Amino acid sequence: MKKALASFLILALAFLALVAVLIATGHASTTAGNRTNSLGVSETYQNPYTYLLAIPIDGQLIEGKYTNIRLWPFGTPALYDFSLLFCGDVTEKFEGKSGVLVLTYETRAHAMYKGVACQELLGVSEVKSK
Repeated sequence: MKKALASFLILALAFLALVAVLIATGHASTTAGNRTNSLGVSETYQNPYTYLLAIPIDGQLIEGKYTNIRLWPFGTPALYDFSLLFCGDVTEKFEGKSGVLVLTYETRAHAMYKGVACQELLGVSEVKSK
């Protein structure tokens, strides 16, 4: 019994020593930067768009160059509302649409209006219910 215990302890210590040596000599690094591709072009791999599921409750055109839309996020309209500022007159994208909408806009701000960033609205889609 003592021989089995001694051999087990020796194997355990040898394993721990091996693990310590491998950790100390390993040359690992985290992923950094953009991934390379066959064209050799630097690309970012993240979605540049934001999608918002909400109910529009108010909108106004500001100086003919910006559109401010007040929204209730879907599922929480009684808790809070918020406003988004879009570049240009985007009222025609909302025409004929009602209820819950999906707004797709670029996450990156394109311009500023009195310190508030305006986004480029790409599309407004109506959510159909059965």
